[in-house]
Amino acid sequence: MQKEPLLEIRNLTIHFHTFEGRARVINGIDLVIGKGESVALVGETGCGKSITAKAILGLLPPNAEVVSGSILFQGQDLLQLKGEELRRIRGRHIAMIFQDPSTALNPVFTVGEQLMDVLVHCDDQGSVQRWRTRRPVAMLRQRCVDMLRLVRIPDPESMMGRYPSELSGGMRQRVLIALALLQRPELVLADELGTALDVSIQDQILQELKDLVRTQGMSVLYITHNLGVARMVSDRVYVMYAGEIVEVALTHALFRRQFHPYSQGLLAAVPRLIGSIGEGIEGRIPDYVSPPPACRFEPRCPYRMPVCCEVRPPLREVESGRWVACHLYPASGGDSS
Repeated sequence: MQKEPLLEIRNLTIHFHTFEGRARVINGIDLVIGKGESVALVGETGCGKSITAKAILGLLPPNAEVVSGSILFQGQDLLQLKGEELRRIRGRHIAMIFQDPSTALNPVFTVGEQLMDVLVHCDDQGSVQRWRTRRPVAMLRQRCVDMLRLVRIPDPESMMGRYPSELSGGMRQRVLIALALLQRPELVLADELGTALDVSIQDQILQELKDLVRTQGMSVLYITHNLGVARMVSDRVYVMYAGEIVEVALTHALFRRQFHPYSQGLLAAVPRLIGSIGEGIEGRIPDYVSPPPACRFEPRCPYRMPVCCEVRPPLREVESGRWVACHLYPASGGDSS
């Protein structure tokens, strides 16, 4: 059953002004996240996953230009919000867990100071003094301690007085999760969660976040190049290549059978305990300043045809719940995402 949309990205196109010229990085993507749904956005490094997340929060660099599209959150277009309006959305309604916990946390403040700062500044009217008056400091502190306990940090009371440099990578990652969930946002963006950690700690943190999402009833967009992570945590998967969505499917359906040649190559490249090492995909992501004129995967595709150089394949529904942008498959219904 299709869940009620919480976030809808429609025809989002983002260019970057560089010394080499205009880089056409995000090329008209569509993405939908339902309420209470976990979605994974997967693809190679450099394909535009993190740029998409930053566009949602309005954190694009100065040389970025949103050429077209909309990002609707609860029916409100985030691209039309400016300054204080957008800051009220960040953290309180949409939170982000950044990729590297060692750089995302401020080294000169304690864990408790950083958690408390989030609560102090979350007043809808932007008034710190009014918020402090309404909520005693002891109540704010207890809320922070409870959140640290929720993400399974041992002895959360003493953790409040420690600095990030005193923590292990796994503990810092848990603190980032606590920061993101502190204001009970409706949507969490998790960018390459646990990439810098060893496999056992990464698996533990992903499982804990998955459990928290289920109990808190929030939605999550997981940004990852790790297909194992996508399979573990998501309900649906969007496969991105060179700034375009090339396949959308329910997670179990995608791992059972891949339609797009790029999705097939990604799965074939995964190392297995039994058999040969994954072969990978020949070539590399195209230059965004002068990308292929039609299908961006065409130079690397083993099934390329003349039409692939002439017409960009639209994202079409090829079977129930499955959309693919490839000329190999005719549409079975209306175009959608």
